[in-house]
Amino acid sequence: MNTLLRDLRYAVRMLAKRPGFTVIAVLTLAIGIGATTAIFSVVNAVLLRPLPYKEPDRLVQFWETNPLKGWTENVVAPANYLDWQSRSESFELMSAYFGSQTRDVGVSNFYLTGDGEPERLQGLGVTGEFFSVLGVEPLHGRGFRPEESWSGNDVVVLSHGLWQRRFGGDPNIVGQTISLNGRAQTVVGIMPESFYFPTKDIELWSPLGMTREQMMQLRRPHFLRAIARLKPGVSLEQAQAEMTRIASDLEQQYPDTNTQMGVGLGTQQEWYVEKTRPMLLIFIAAVGFVLLIACVNVANLMLARAATRAKEIAIRTALGATRMRIVRQLLTESLLLAVTGGSLGLLLAVWARDLLLAFSPGNIYRFDETSLDLRAIGFTFGVTLLTSLMFGLFPALRISKPDLTATLKEGQKGAGGSRGVGPLKLLVVAEIALSLVPVIGAGLLIKSFLRLQEVDPGVDPNNVLTFKVSLPGIRYKEDDQYVRFFRQLDERIRALPGVEDVGASTAIAFKTYNWTGDLTVEGRDPEHYFREVRHKEITPSYFRTMRLHLEAGREFTEADNTNSPAVVVVNQALADQYFPGEEVLGRRVKFSKPTIDGTWHTIVGIVEGEKQDGLDAAIKPDIYQSYLQNPVPQMTFVVRTSNDPNSLIGAVRGEIRALDKDLPAFDIETMQQIVTESLAQKRFTMLLLAIFGSVALLLAAVGIYGVMSYSVTERTHEIGVRMALGAAKRDVLKLVVGQAAVLAMIGVGCGLVASFLLMRLMESLLFKVSTTDPPTFLIVSVVLTAVALVASYLPARRATRVDPMIALRYE
Repeated sequence: MNTLLRDLRYAVRMLAKRPGFTVIAVLTLAIGIGATTAIFSVVNAVLLRPLPYKEPDRLVQFWETNPLKGWTENVVAPANYLDWQSRSESFELMSAYFGSQTRDVGVSNFYLTGDGEPERLQGLGVTGEFFSVLGVEPLHGRGFRPEESWSGNDVVVLSHGLWQRRFGGDPNIVGQTISLNGRAQTVVGIMPESFYFPTKDIELWSPLGMTREQMMQLRRPHFLRAIARLKPGVSLEQAQAEMTRIASDLEQQYPDTNTQMGVGLGTQQEWYVEKTRPMLLIFIAAVGFVLLIACVNVANLMLARAATRAKEIAIRTALGATRMRIVRQLLTESLLLAVTGGSLGLLLAVWARDLLLAFSPGNIYRFDETSLDLRAIGFTFGVTLLTSLMFGLFPALRISKPDLTATLKEGQKGAGGSRGVGPLKLLVVAEIALSLVPVIGAGLLIKSFLRLQEVDPGVDPNNVLTFKVSLPGIRYKEDDQYVRFFRQLDERIRALPGVEDVGASTAIAFKTYNWTGDLTVEGRDPEHYFREVRHKEITPSYFRTMRLHLEAGREFTEADNTNSPAVVVVNQALADQYFPGEEVLGRRVKFSKPTIDGTWHTIVGIVEGEKQDGLDAAIKPDIYQSYLQNPVPQMTFVVRTSNDPNSLIGAVRGEIRALDKDLPAFDIETMQQIVTESLAQKRFTMLLLAIFGSVALLLAAVGIYGVMSYSVTERTHEIGVRMALGAAKRDVLKLVVGQAAVLAMIGVGCGLVASFLLMRLMESLLFKVSTTDPPTFLIVSVVLTAVALVASYLPARRATRVDPMIALRYE
């Protein structure tokens, strides 16, 4: 211990003698360790931290598959779920909740009325076993009972946040009734603060609201998500095998609905993070390159600094110090640098975490739980120890075995001529190669993002306000009530100052679709029908308001109602895919299989098509129906204005309250915000990789500058001789910069090979850009080479100012 303390004191003195070296080394390490820790804290929160449920590794998520329908992960039919529940033996409990094909929950809108302003709450319909499956006990009261799956329409469980915000944290609310959608419902439980499912947006849970008999009749529609808890000792593979057998039995029993219907399952945590994982792995790789570059940079500095300590090490060795003793002393200095850099890096990680949260897209599961917990701090400690070895061991081993005779003869020169330059050059090559990879990755993402922004969304998003209105079933039960309310609201909003046009749809651009179904074309072979065709119900003025171009035929009119023949408008994608080279207008279709009776609809128009799943996704076949012929209780309104659409929010809310004082609008945002939000995750990924690439470029420039400065210092005598023999300043400049150019080209060559191999991992993140895009590879290579030349220019300029007489007296 005494020896260690002496080593630490000596290390502090040595580092204090070279404050410039110490500051640069510490800052370099702080950047690398801080960035790595910040990204690890994200990975820890999203991928590694267990879900806030009992034994979360035993929780599994189910989905249905069907190659006939193109399903790889679909929501579940209620009747199939009930059969799974009764026939399976691999699970302790199984539960279901409303869901959608896009992995979102099937949010139910609850309008809380009574004391205070009416408020729209997001709730989730679940079966009675729900809380038991998750293994979480309520903070107050109880969860649902199994029998309440069918008969518990008058009970509700509140989230902790809603309980605190709306009811002041009063525990006596349990057992009392509250008014939801105009119906009295009893609060039976309050969940703990740490509980949420599946996201923190859900503020209450209620029973599904269907009887078992009703669910057993629903084998064709799919709208449930299913979860279960594995029995102890049962593996995921065993459970999958059992569910496959059950699905096969159901296919034999119900061939009309279950042909080729399979079952998939996976752990709940893996299901949550599956789509986020590639992005996070890219972040880990990028920040890993930054950390490696930082370590190489500091190793360069340590080797260059060793040149001034060669005589010291030689004297220590001559006086009897063993090589291990010298290595230990040098590693102590490295560890002190790493600990200081790691401590500063931890502070940078706190700031970087806040920055990540501020710029995060908001739709990454558990991203908001990012924190520097004990695991993140332990990771920082481990990275600190690792980096101290990475940048300290090689220099320590290299200089701990000096040539005593040569070094002691060299007097004050210190480094033994150019002996120390060779390893530095290798490290510079490695640094350039390492920095090229994240910079190319950032370049590819930037190019991809720019191309994505050029995509035509199919609608004009400028000056359009959107909002949703959902009519509660307790007060609006008939189709004509839906039509009357939405028509009156349309007329009121249309009369507001600054409003140019008003429309409504069950699902607007970038919000996918309302429902899907089979499609049979009149006159086609009975075996030839289409599955999973998307549907939307719209008002007659929707196309005009969104400026969705009409390709052929006509739009809907007020005359297209329940008293007139059924008509539809299709998008161009449907016309191209289902009627290639055929006349589309006038054809009749029905939304069922050929063998099942259904209403025939005449196609009266074709529209260009609006983006549904994002700018980077192809437009899929869409069918539009008039809401006058197929009334629905929920619509998204679009209001085109002549000025800032946000200025109408207050007036719109006022018009809705004038029609129904207990009915609030929700999801109020501009169409431009919706388009921007659709790009949020890609923008975040691009921004973060661009930052990592810039840091890598900066560290590479600092490293090249340091090595070239050291090289010039080591070659002072040689340069003096050259200048004394007649070399011009431009020759010296060419000599130094040329050396840097050679190192840069070698490093770029190695980096290009590595990038060519590694960029394939980014394929899922790119849009219309190849992972080996030649312009990006070329531009980044040129930029990095230019940075290397600029970084070497200042040392080269200093070399041209060498006085030959002073240089010749250097020895």
